[in-house]
Amino acid sequence: MGTLYEPDAPYVAFSSPVVSGNVLSAENDFSVLVQLVRSDLSATTTASVELEMNEDIEGVFDLESNSVAFEDGEGSANLKIVPLVEPGQIDPTKTYVFNLTLTSDNASELYNKTSYRASFRYTPIGTGTFTSVFFEDEWTVDIEKLEVGSLTLYKAKGLYEAGYDITIVVEGENVTVEEQAAWYSNDYGDVFVTGSGTASGKVLTMSLEHFVPGLGGWDPETEVLTLP
Repeated sequence: MGTLYEPDAPYVAFSSPVVSGNVLSAENDFSVLVQLVRSDLSATTTASVELEMNEDIEGVFDLESNSVAFEDGEGSANLKIVPLVEPGQIDPTKTYVFNLTLTSDNASELYNKTSYRASFRYTPIGTGTFTSVFFEDEWTVDIEKLEVGSLTLYKAKGLYEAGYDITIVVEGENVTVEEQAAWYSNDYGDVFVTGSGTASGKVLTMSLEHFVPGLGGWDPETEVLTLP
């Protein structure tokens, strides 16, 4: 049996070590609430938190304040991660990761770190048809949709292989597929796709290159997605 955690003094902790599935939306001002809890509800107290920067969030998100206050009798309190840019400048194709650490003297020894994940939420719109010259085949695919400013994003669920969702960005008649893992090769591992194309009504015609980073790839082929 392990040793029980019995701190000598009242402590503040994060309510969970990992919090996934946070949605960035206009309803929450594209922000994320981080919950903290404490062991002693009497009197008031404060705690300090540090947000670790990474290449995705630096200059895009930050803590509204790095200090949180607990009022007398309150067992929990929230910090807010807020955008530093306009919503249209937040990349809707990314899942943002926020790693936080309690830095004040009253931080719990065991629960002083947490990781929050947040992204935009797509809406399922039905089943489309995908015609692949690369694989010389045609099949159906479930499609989800997200609109952010002038961009319309489509997520093709498991487009080439289950577990590998492909995000397609449409702006007007222009289609872009950023570099992303698309399927698995027993010889090379993850195979990526990237490319661009045009949109005509519900038909997205794309020239996509399949490649293995650092090794090379195949010639681009025409791939056509017909939306629901």
